[in-house]
Amino acid sequence: MLQTNSFLLEEHELRPFFQPILSLQTRKIIGYEALGRRVQAGQVHSLGPFFQNPDIDEETHLRVDRMLREKAISTLAQSEGESLLFINLKPSWIYKIYKKSGILPTLQLVEKYGLDPSRVVIEVTEEEFHGKLDELSEIIDVYRKQGCRIAIDDIGSGYSNYDRIASFKPNILKIDLKLLKKSGLHDGYKALLNSFSILSSQMGSSLLIEGVETKQDLYHSLKAGARYVQGFLFSEARADFQPADAYETLLKEEIRIYTENEITRYRELFAVQESLNDLVNSDMMISSAADADAMIGSLLTNVNDNVMRIYICREDGSQVSSNYTRHAEDGWQRDAQFQGSNWIWRPYFIPNMMRMNSQRQGMLSQVYTDLDTARLMQTFSCPVGDTHYIFLDLNV
Repeated sequence: MLQTNSFLLEEHELRPFFQPILSLQTRKIIGYEALGRRVQAGQVHSLGPFFQNPDIDEETHLRVDRMLREKAISTLAQSEGESLLFINLKPSWIYKIYKKSGILPTLQLVEKYGLDPSRVVIEVTEEEFHGKLDELSEIIDVYRKQGCRIAIDDIGSGYSNYDRIASFKPNILKIDLKLLKKSGLHDGYKALLNSFSILSSQMGSSLLIEGVETKQDLYHSLKAGARYVQGFLFSEARADFQPADAYETLLKEEIRIYTENEITRYRELFAVQESLNDLVNSDMMISSAADADAMIGSLLTNVNDNVMRIYICREDGSQVSSNYTRHAEDGWQRDAQFQGSNWIWRPYFIPNMMRMNSQRQGMLSQVYTDLDTARLMQTFSCPVGDTHYIFLDLNV
């Protein structure tokens, strides 16, 4: 029995429950996150209030967590299949115990129950950490060298900062969609998802999105490049493991719908690109700002209604033309103050110039949020002559 000033816990009441994690690649359950529950008189209660209670000392928290951890590892070791087990560990616990004793209890439990370490994912939870990050990173490496995988929880919130990500080099970046939506950046959470997708791909990490509660959440997860998903759309945490294909039918159908929608969207985008390619005379020579403005002026009556801004740059990034911007009431307006602006600082500028030079045709950018208007936009760019490029910003 564990007694605190506000909780009375019997060891036999402590149970690990398991929430499935699904692969969008295989459409099957590939693992489970172990979550602590108290089962009392047939009623299941979360242990969240217990672990979040500041009046309970850390040693008691740790003892209960370790009991649950051992039961979870024992359960997985006795199960059939090759499911992964995601185990939540606070960085402060890992650091203090290893610095004090030179041991990692989770690895001892893995060895005790004969579990293959490659089936264990050490999920470093969101928590303020006051120790030395380089020393913590070395301890995390002990898990990795034994074969465990490393995940970082709640990316983009709280204390899971980029220093920690860079130092740990995790196999999995885990994002809680519910936390992201509730944050002050709610309106931009899709853009944040996209940035995490880029981060994970550049680091060689897989993206796991939890808190997937609706089919719309699943759609955004697919669009963000998630490899794994987790949430109530599929299942709450349960006492037992589930068949690996329990949600395969649901995933197949939703992935089919997503694929059809994306194919239709890209066909429409390529149709726009073709129409713009036909519109722009790529052989026209530009030798002055007046030539550039004259060329844009000749296009204004022919471009589609979704074209909101047009300008021309040299290959060195310097803008030659004025900005031509469409306004709802006044139509097209010319702004000469942008002549001479340089856009080489944008990371995509040089690669795009090289690609257009090579292919001698226009290209359409990914969707982005415009800095001036905060609207979602895409940019069509096309070579004009040998050294100039025209840009048309389109409302999405």
